[in-house]
Amino acid sequence: MRELPRPQDVTEDSPAAAAHGATMQRCLRLARTMGATLAAVLAVTLATVAPAAPAGAADGSDFDPGNIITDEVFFDRTALSASQVQAFLKLKVPRCAAKDGAPDCLRSYRMTTPTRAKDAYCRKYTGKKNEKAATIIAKVARACDVSAKVLLVLLQKEQSLVTATAPTEYQYERATGFACPDSAPCDEQYFGFFNQVYHAARQYQRYADSSVYSWRDIGKNSLPYHPKSSCGKVDVNIKNQATLGLYFYTPYVPNAAALANMYGTGDKCSSYGNRNFWRGFTDWFGSTRIAVRGGIQKAWLAAGGLDGVVGEQRAREVCRKDGKYCTQRFWRGTVAESTKGSFVMTGGLEKAWRKAGAQKSALAWPYTKASYRKSDKSTMQRFTGGYLVDSAKYGTRQVLGAAAKVWRASKHRNGDLGLPRANARCYGAKKDRCVQKFVGGYVSTHPSKGNHAVTGKVATYWKKKKLQKGSLGYPTSKARCPKHKGVTTCRQSFGTTRVVTSTKYGTKTVRGSIAKVWDSKRKSVGNPVKNRKCSKSGKGKKKNTVCTQEFTRGWISSSSKRGTYYVSGSFAKLYSKNRSKLGTPVSNRKCTKKSGTKTCTQKFTKGKIVKKGSKKPRVRT
Repeated sequence: MRELPRPQDVTEDSPAAAAHGATMQRCLRLARTMGATLAAVLAVTLATVAPAAPAGAADGSDFDPGNIITDEVFFDRTALSASQVQAFLKLKVPRCAAKDGAPDCLRSYRMTTPTRAKDAYCRKYTGKKNEKAATIIAKVARACDVSAKVLLVLLQKEQSLVTATAPTEYQYERATGFACPDSAPCDEQYFGFFNQVYHAARQYQRYADSSVYSWRDIGKNSLPYHPKSSCGKVDVNIKNQATLGLYFYTPYVPNAAALANMYGTGDKCSSYGNRNFWRGFTDWFGSTRIAVRGGIQKAWLAAGGLDGVVGEQRAREVCRKDGKYCTQRFWRGTVAESTKGSFVMTGGLEKAWRKAGAQKSALAWPYTKASYRKSDKSTMQRFTGGYLVDSAKYGTRQVLGAAAKVWRASKHRNGDLGLPRANARCYGAKKDRCVQKFVGGYVSTHPSKGNHAVTGKVATYWKKKKLQKGSLGYPTSKARCPKHKGVTTCRQSFGTTRVVTSTKYGTKTVRGSIAKVWDSKRKSVGNPVKNRKCSKSGKGKKKNTVCTQEFTRGWISSSSKRGTYYVSGSFAKLYSKNRSKLGTPVSNRKCTKKSGTKTCTQKFTKGKIVKKGSKKPRVRT
């Protein structure tokens, strides 16, 4: 014998309950005293006002009698917070029409709750004065490990309390139908909203106790279609505890007629309790087999939930091993949660991410929500592995890995690089040497030469020289662009070559050994005014190549025979006027001090420059 009668009123499996739950319950009770004929009339009449199917309504072909709802969804104690329950109740009843002296709508209903000690089925429930219905639902859910969504559906299925605009005491007394058996009156000791919600939730945990409920178990069960034995039975392979609990609560399987008319009545052998539970949950919260929770649920609900931009859940939540990043797929998009919050992903970027392989791709996990910029009609979204960028002019592009770090450091689309014009092109056996084109230049990534942006006139010159395939190769430093006396000069290294651009002198290169000296003596000689000029002389062992380059404050000259030297300061001014007379430098300036007088000398192939004390330097040949 069961310890408690089955907490289910006969009316939930009558045709009228399918049409008008709580009203039909009262009518059938009245009909018992007025005769079966009147009951039949009422059933037919109320069936004509069955609820219309909502957009995206539940489809009977999706109903699985062996898996009405999964344990993951049913026993999710954190499914909804009290504030989320309250928001849901307000959504269902925007305005209450309760009359004076009658109970408030569920959204406004309050009562003083008792404290319930912890037992084998529920944690302790701490009572409180004037507690909201939403708080009671959420607290009971957490105490008894049953989803608040399940409790909301149960309240609606049994007494239409969630959507009632003018509820009655009767509805609150029997809120979940607990201890209201088919064959006897309801047990009044369980009357009252708190009692009904608490004991219904607790009862689902009792159903999991095989020492109490042992006559039915997970696996194959023969279940009736209807209380009338003539309607027959069907074998159902019950797959989980949640579904088993529903059959303890309502031990009937909806037949084909009930499922074919999901929002109306079936035939004389149709039952509706478990159908209506599944229908109600599906209409309000989506799939009964895929949980939506936590931050993802928060963003989903904020975006309109089931009727919002992404619609119903399509797959289970997937999270990175450390739990910092999660995504869940819905029928019209994805909802993601990261260390930056939770957000909805839709449209072209979401599709591009999916096409690339979602979190298994190089983009990996969504990091921030997409941001749209009206000026260029571009949308950008950051992922843990890079960025997706869509623009009206350049389409959808990926910026990945090291290139993404460079782009972000340059203020991404707001910086000198601007929007990506193409995806990266990668070379080498490992495809780890990449160049990506942007509106304002390029990003180069190389395992040994570093990762650098190339922008402005340096980028123009690099492109002219065939990028990394040309004589310059890959960049080996980032660009530096100091401004001096109104002139901005940018310099960037490409191996042994420096590309230098100036608002005054244009684009120049500093190469080889001259570049090496320039790196250390740049402050002395300034920036290049012209490119180097080279000449060759001699043959065989006497062959010599001499290159000379002019800078804003000096000269640097290299000789394959004598080395590389620089001329700066006052010596440079004198040298500029006497180059043909002096030739090329064969030493740097050297200074000595004798008898308190400082003498500086620099040698050239045809002479030298000497400066004594405070006198002006002079040429000697």
